[in-house]
Amino acid sequence: MFSDPSSTHQQPASWQPWAEPDYRVLLEQAHERISQLEKGRAAGEREHTELRQRIDRLERQLSKVLAASMNSRTDLAGPQHSDHQALAQRTKRLIEQDIHPFARRYAERCGELWAKNRHQRTPYLVGQLSRLLFAEIPAAPHSIVRTLGFVDSDGYIEASLQSLHTQVSQLAADIRAAGLRHEWDFSFTAGRPLAPERQEAWPACSPHAVPAFLMAPGYVVDGRVYGLQIVYTE
Repeated sequence: MFSDPSSTHQQPASWQPWAEPDYRVLLEQAHERISQLEKGRAAGEREHTELRQRIDRLERQLSKVLAASMNSRTDLAGPQHSDHQALAQRTKRLIEQDIHPFARRYAERCGELWAKNRHQRTPYLVGQLSRLLFAEIPAAPHSIVRTLGFVDSDGYIEASLQSLHTQVSQLAADIRAAGLRHEWDFSFTAGRPLAPERQEAWPACSPHAVPAFLMAPGYVVDGRVYGLQIVYTE
């Protein structure tokens, strides 16, 4: 009628003593996962670049078709002006769909921006990239990394800048091929009221506020504004 005292200390057969995890293995697994994610992102960026290039080719073809259809019309400015209208829209898309996403992704790794208001970092970086990429001779990717103080230990920033550089260079070549005198309008004075005839506020900003800095240049052909400057207001 008495039970064996030792039986009360027996553990279930499935019980195993707790073992400390192998942190070295976990760290290696984490590094491998990060590497896979970075490779996936790089592949996605390459696919995005290829898609943009195909879209650009289609836009150029469409511009030629539209220009040919307008040649016989006397109420329009002519095929060259039609080409520049399309190129101005293409410029705006490049800024909004390529340069801005790049700035949003890498603003926190740009040394020049660390002293800036957190909400202004991405828009301000768009402006700095625009000045460097839309210069008469677009700045090289490695030069942009150095000029803006990017922390680029993995090389992904320079690779992404190379994609932007290629797109802007192709755009500039198409602008030259379209003919007529073209210029990027970077003239800007902070604190002056918005000039609707040559400027527009960034979509996230109030058009009634005072412009603080330039995000993208205007597109001007023979003194005529085809694309408005994009400004950040506050």
